[in-house]
Order: sequence, then structure tokens, then C-alpha cells
Amino acid sequence: MSKKLQLASKNKMALEKKLEADKKKIIKLVGEAGLSPRELRILLNSPEPNRPRKIYNHSNGQREIKFGIVADSHIGQEMFDEALFESAGKTFRKEGIKNVYHVGDVLEGMSGREGQVYELRQIGFKQQIDYAESLIKKYWTNFNIFAINGNHDLWYKKKNNAGLDVGQELDNRISNWHHLGDEEADIKLAPNVVMKLFHPNDGTAYATSYKLQKMMESFEGGHKPQILVEGHYHKALYMFNRNIHGIEGGTLCGQTRWMRGKKIPANKGFWIVKLELDKKGISKFIPTFYPAYD
Repeated sequence: MSKKLQLASKNKMALEKKLEADKKKIIKLVGEAGLSPRELRILLNSPEPNRPRKIYNHSNGQREIKFGIVADSHIGQEMFDEALFESAGKTFRKEGIKNVYHVGDVLEGMSGREGQVYELRQIGFKQQIDYAESLIKKYWTNFNIFAINGNHDLWYKKKNNAGLDVGQELDNRISNWHHLGDEEADIKLAPNVVMKLFHPNDGTAYATSYKLQKMMESFEGGHKPQILVEGHYHKALYMFNRNIHGIEGGTLCGQTRWMRGKKIPANKGFWIVKLELDKKGISKFIPTFYPAYD
């Protein structure tokens, strides 16, 4: 055996010995912590604490930017509005929109809540994801869709630890769909302009503006986005607070039976936002809401 092969063999043996020692150390730590196999899986799949969030760079050097915003389509729900979904696609193309941002709850999902199954037109992951794929390929063409998973999408991922990722599956199936992660994403639109997409997971408030305002107030100084787009609440609103341009994304789904029972309205529609930029950042912010009337 040559000296080179002998060295490679020794290195391999040393690596295997180190890996075995590390494995024993991990097993010991797991045993001391009393973790079950299920708890260990959850821990291993959790994001690293304090890891800086990735910022997606969509800056193109232009002084004017136009983009679309949609939220809470809830495809699969009986109140999902296919005509509004189609109208959004037509409007984006007509207005020359190249990038559309979806703020989560693409699908209705399966919550396990009593009676929810009777509010569905498409039942289960396969029916809903197949239907979503067909709609997007039919109506949302000639522009890019950048999306996050909302809490309804995450039911397929987290309920019983099923691991079904709605956003990633659509990304795999559809060329113009781009998955940005779960619940939030930061996008750099210009050198001094970051937009945060955010899909919370709590209940609605008595006042339409309350949740957006509290989210704006919660940002630590020096870490604020210049634009905040919030989904989940099915409200349509623009607000300027703490030098943040805030938008509630509205919804493409009508008021569900569950929402009506809770006296929660649904503001159906979508947005087109135009930015005018200078060296400091946003010099003019022009949001336009396209409402749907039944």
C-alpha cells in the first residue's frame, strides 16, 4: 500500500472514531434530557436560535417599483373566490406587474376543527394542492409569485408532524412560484428599503387597525422594515407609523361560516403598490386596493 493510501486510511479511521465519540456524546445528552424520539425530531427540525433571517434581494436599481400583494386565498374553502383570483391575475398583467407577493394561507388546509370538513370544496392535501396548481397555471401567468406559508398552510406541515410543505411543493411544481419560508420573509426592494411579509397566528382584534399598529410598535429600533405587509386577519388597510408603511393584505376568500359566527368580516380584494425611490429610500408610497363586491 502506498504512503498516500495509508494516510487516507488513517484519516478515515480517525474520522470514524471521532464520529462514534460524537454519537455517544449525543446519545448521552438525549438520555440525560429525557427526550422522547418525537421530541428529538421536533428539536432537530427547529430553526437555530438567534440565527439572522435571510434577506431576499429583489433590488434592481430602478427609481420606480410596482408590485402586487395578495393574501389569504384559502384555496379549498367553499368561500374561496375563483373569479377574484382570476381578476387579480388579469389586473397584474394589465398593469405590467412582474412580482406579486403572497402573504400566506394559500390553501385552506385541514385543521381538525369540528365541522371544518363541511366547509371545504377540496378535501385534503392532494385535492387542494392539485387545484391550486391548476389555478395558478391558468390565471397567474407572466409574473413571479413570491410567497410564505401561513398557519393554514402549516397545518399540513405541523399537524401530527406530517411534514407536508405547501409552499415548497408549489415551488417544485410551478416555474413562477417562489417559496420564501414559513410565516415571515424579508425582501430588499432597494438599497434602503426592506419589506417584511408577515403572517401571524393569533386571533383578530376589535379594531381593524389594532393588530397592524401593535406589530409596528413591537419592532426594535434599528431593526424596523420600511414596509410591513401582514396577512391572516382578512382585513384591508394602509397605515403609516414609526416610519413604516403598513398594509393589511385583504383576502381572496369570502366570509366563512366560522368567521360569521365570530362576527369577523372579510375584506375581499388585492393590492398594487407603487414606490418612488431616492437615495434615502422611499420618497413616495402609493398603495391601491382593488376591492371585490358581491
